[in-house]
Amino acid sequence: MKTRIFTAAALLAATTLATASSFGDYEPVGFLSDYGKLKPKAGTEAYSWSEPAATIGAYDKIIVDRIKIYLKADAARGEIDPATMQALASHFHDAILKALGGSYQITREPGPRTLRLRVAVTDLVPNKPEASVITLAVPFGGVAEAGVGALSGKAGGSPFIGHASVEIEALDSESQQQVAAYIETRAAKKFDVDLSGGVGSAVDKGVTGYADSFSTWAYTKKAMDHWADLIGAWLKAAKSS
Repeated sequence: MKTRIFTAAALLAATTLATASSFGDYEPVGFLSDYGKLKPKAGTEAYSWSEPAATIGAYDKIIVDRIKIYLKADAARGEIDPATMQALASHFHDAILKALGGSYQITREPGPRTLRLRVAVTDLVPNKPEASVITLAVPFGGVAEAGVGALSGKAGGSPFIGHASVEIEALDSESQQQVAAYIETRAAKKFDVDLSGGVGSAVDKGVTGYADSFSTWAYTKKAMDHWADLIGAWLKAAKSS
């Protein structure tokens, strides 16, 4: 019996490691019903899979499940108000409905030609506005954030300016079979350097152009809006195919 238990545990661990390594540094939370069909999306940090557009386009109703939120394992949970999490989930849900723009009938009941959309925000890390003050005040100092290079290109994400990932899947509401899935990680960008107006304007943009860095959940909301628009664009494109 002990040997069987050990073997089962070893197999589970191996499966977990294999799944995690399949998505770079991201470790899935087990939200999706199936991760096996996801493939890297060229030019992005996303992974996606979908049935042909004609299959998706045949649906004309959609159920949007309540958004689930998973905090990153080392996030400061004691600093996060449950009411804030509910507000973020509601923001994302409303953004999705807005992005759909009337292309689908919103329903709560499974049925023919009805999609079920499931969405989870994972690895959620809030901004730390007090740290953002330092980062944005010296965006080119090299000390405020490791890895910031010369005055060209875009700076990388900062550990205190927000981070979130998303797991999304669409299911046939009757069979509960997955018809599409998507994973993406978005780390906040501290600044986007534009040297067209000279170094002075680039520094000014770094300091003044990112007021959202002083709001704890601003980048999270922007990521949610991005993902909502992506969902809307994908479903509308399928509908018109």
